[in-house]
Amino acid sequence: MAYTTTALVKASLGIPLAATAEDTAIQAAIDAAAALIDNYTGRTFETVTEARTYLPRTASIVDVDDIATVSGLVIKTDEDQDGTFETTLTVITDYVIVKNAAPFRQITNVNRGWPLSLYGRPTIEVTATWGYGTSVPDNIKQAALLMATRLFQRKASPLGFQAGAISEFGPVRISRTDPDVAALLQGTKLFGVG
Repeated sequence: MAYTTTALVKASLGIPLAATAEDTAIQAAIDAAAALIDNYTGRTFETVTEARTYLPRTASIVDVDDIATVSGLVIKTDEDQDGTFETTLTVITDYVIVKNAAPFRQITNVNRGWPLSLYGRPTIEVTATWGYGTSVPDNIKQAALLMATRLFQRKASPLGFQAGAISEFGPVRISRTDPDVAALLQGTKLFGVG
């Protein structure tokens, strides 16, 4: 799960591509940046195809994780709540996807309704390509590059002060949040319902 590359981080830091001494630390910074982005936004920007199960919100609406594409989408229900998803539904006839573009987060049953759980067991299985979209957006790639570069350089300032940067007012404190990263991630963060 990486939204940038070692080569891009090295170029940003001015490290020659052939120099490999810092590759492990750079990769750790790249992985940490991707995890921070995913945690901050509440979603992932890389895709994975798998089956996931859900409980419907109402008899007609089920909220799902980000679906990157409707291509290959398969929805099944567990009508008798025995843990087996035996009924495969048909798009338009049984359900519709809410929204015209990815990420898709809601499916509406237009036929007889979703089976509601009596026992707290998921009644809907969705097999899909999950993720924000079919490719990582440019703003996420740039945020990951900035964050990975910053995290890699952070080893030179373990106490939160920039090494060697002393002004007439004393040491320079490193801010907690990068305003450019915050601006790049704006609009991609999921907000919980409380």
